[in-house]
Amino acid sequence: MQINHLHLSVTDVAACAAFFVKHFQFTLTESRGNNGMAIIEGQGNSVVVLMRLPAEVDPALAYPKMFHIGFLMQDSSAVNDKHAELLQDGASDLSELQMERGALRFYVRIPGGLLVELGHHAVA
Repeated sequence: MQINHLHLSVTDVAACAAFFVKHFQFTLTESRGNNGMAIIEGQGNSVVVLMRLPAEVDPALAYPKMFHIGFLMQDSSAVNDKHAELLQDGASDLSELQMERGALRFYVRIPGGLLVELGHHAVA
């Protein structure tokens, strides 16, 4: 069995989709409504459906505190480079690089409110 897609609710569909396209090499394949929905596709045919968070839902309560999306990068150099890229681009909620349990990683809260982890796990 293979995951077909992830469906995520965000506060700003257009900004979130644009961030995935610019920084994570996704392609916008479909956009509907007035900033209501976007379908983006990444490497390995990974599909993410972004939908506008309903107005009655408090964004702070939309996901559990530690909910995040994790991206595995090819090596530590790629992690360092992506961190520098996001820092230079003005990412406002960007953690420091962390080495933990053999993995170099960092977190960033992207437009639309999602928390994203980017890291590389050294092979033992």
